Amino acid sequence: MNSPLSKEQIIDQHVLTFDPADKANGSLYVGEPLDGASGLHLDTELAALRVAGLWSAEPEKQVPEAHRAAYKEQLQLVDAVSYRSEGGTFIIARFDHPKFPSDAARWTAWQHHFDSRFTRV
Repeated sequence: MNSPLSKEQIIDQHVLTFDPADKANGSLYVGEPLDGASGLHLDTELAALRVAGLWSAEPEKQVPEAHRAAYKEQLQLVDAVSYRSEGGTFIIARFDHPKFPSDAARWTAWQHHFDSRFTRV
């Protein structure tokens, strides 16, 4: 695991965006800091993921504030990578959940995608 952050830090300190429709993206998240700038143009990045076949056409969702405790209880952190953009930092995170297991191949594809566009922190 590459993550310098704990599961709790990722869930409590980030707006976590996920793809509710593509099962290969189960338990994979794009995280923008709650208390700082990510510099990430989320709509642009999701469009690029869609073009690459790595995100469904369905509207994205965010983890609601009221569900953060349940996420901390039910998810197991597998890996996370921090990236620097021109205006801040953001993460991508891979978790596992009994009902929504993550896909190792899709996680690798996400990393390649973001590595080609941003610098790892």
